[in-house]
Amino acid sequence: MADTALNANIREERTKSSLKRIRDSGEIPGVVYGKHMGTMAISVDARELKKILGSVTGRNTLIKMNLNGGRQTVMIKSLQMDPLHHQIQHVDFQQVTEDTKVRTVVPVQLVGTPKGVARGGVVQHDLRSAEIECLPSRIPDAIKVDISELEIGDALSVSDLQVPPGVKILDHPHTTVVGVAVTKAPEPAGQPEVPPEPLEEARAKTAEKE
Repeated sequence: MADTALNANIREERTKSSLKRIRDSGEIPGVVYGKHMGTMAISVDARELKKILGSVTGRNTLIKMNLNGGRQTVMIKSLQMDPLHHQIQHVDFQQVTEDTKVRTVVPVQLVGTPKGVARGGVVQHDLRSAEIECLPSRIPDAIKVDISELEIGDALSVSDLQVPPGVKILDHPHTTVVGVAVTKAPEPAGQPEVPPEPLEEARAKTAEKE
């Protein structure tokens, strides 16, 4: 698990106007909290934060935060987004220690092409991320799943996943991760609609029967 440095500034004001000034200056307001430091209002550089989020480890990056003359190891706990412009409005950091397990979410990545696809099957990827618990230094970038041997009708569940030592998956063991389903056959074309008989012909046939 890689880590990176990030500078943080302590926020003295917490008004709406001060938050706007912070965002206008190219920073993101946030808080950092932990058992050994309480809760502190901070701001961080927006570009540096986006760079961390865009890295391979993303939210699970171990961040060496330079704060108030010291350095704290933290992780991104949550983000608040502007639903209209999709911009980060607020970020929460959680202090972590090397000897204390954390809970987080990592992506589930599929590897290979199932044998069943060549026979007309289609891959159904149901679980795209998994919740795990482990020490911060053991957080994997992703859980990789080899699906190359799957035939049509086969499926893998959480209990089938292989994870590094010290990593525990918290999702239910019977949760389906991925499967190969039969491609839905096209419905047969409907019968051509028979146009109704003209009224005069229908009356003539009725008269003949009488």
